[in-house]
Amino acid sequence: MPKPDTDKTTEAQRVQQAQQRLAAAKTTRDQRKADAEFDFWADVAAAIDSGEVKQTEACEAIGYKREYVRRQLIEHRAQAKARAATPAPDSTD
Repeated sequence: MPKPDTDKTTEAQRVQQAQQRLAAAKTTRDQRKADAEFDFWADVAAAIDSGEVKQTEACEAIGYKREYVRRQLIEHRAQAKARAATPAPDSTD
């Protein structure tokens, strides 16, 4: 027996709401990952820039090759500059 149109509409709305909720959760997850990655490279850059460790010593500690760290630090500094130029959203989170 086929479902009435109202049941199909209700089901479609339920599925759409679930999809929207999951898409929002994925966006939040992706932002948190990006923030964690940014914070990690900020810590690495700070340790190297302060002279606390040399780049090779930092590489040894974190398990990445020197060239990879060099590229990541260049990218991190560009992101930091972009974030500084962009005003922070007003949030009460």
